[in-house]
Amino acid sequence: MRVAYDGAPFHGFARNPGVVTVQQTLEEALTTVLRHPVAVTGAGRTDAGVHSVGQVVSFDASQTLFDPLALRRALNRLLNPIIAVDQIEATDPHFNARFSCVARTYRYHILNRQVIDPLRRNFSWHLRQPLDLVAMQKASEQVLGTHDFRSFSKQNKTKGNQSFVRSVQQAEWQRVDDLFVFEITASAFTHQLVRSLVGMCVIIGQGRREIAAMTEVLQDLSREHAPSPAPSHGLVFWHAKY
Repeated sequence: MRVAYDGAPFHGFARNPGVVTVQQTLEEALTTVLRHPVAVTGAGRTDAGVHSVGQVVSFDASQTLFDPLALRRALNRLLNPIIAVDQIEATDPHFNARFSCVARTYRYHILNRQVIDPLRRNFSWHLRQPLDLVAMQKASEQVLGTHDFRSFSKQNKTKGNQSFVRSVQQAEWQRVDDLFVFEITASAFTHQLVRSLVGMCVIIGQGRREIAAMTEVLQDLSREHAPSPAPSHGLVFWHAKY
């Protein structure tokens, strides 16, 4: 099932006791419609406030006669307007939205203008200081390939042997009028990786650090010299590849 959602009302995708999450909301809606308990698995665990255009989830349905269109209509009646189910299809029983996924794509949006746009403020990071697109692109190119992204990742203290090695296939900035868009594709992502890379690119784009600082921080393997992550509301889970 492919879903889009406005991440603002949710405390991330993954179920978390005591707060409302995307996973919990989807599971409750599916359980209501299918009339049996349903657990879903997502392609990516988005943080609180992060949005989605192409999140993919998998689940088991017990019905022998499965009607994807009827299920989609019923779910959208329950989930509208914060979550939209775009597509549902039956697939191989061994398919898993998370473990079958070979690459994930995120996009980050920065509104670079003097005056905020009320219609885009919830889905982009508003920055007034001009940004150097060329410098930001050169900085992002330094993360292509396989690296240890410990410097740009929020560490889970309960996981002592956590790996931060990821393979980045695409990292590209584009500008359309006053909107800067960062698109990044990787096999998988560590916690806050995209937002931390965006934060680094912005500092470089504002001329506060040199382009080479991206590689220097990356090789440092420490959060000490990395900037704060960009705000979550500018980030969108864009696509999952299988």
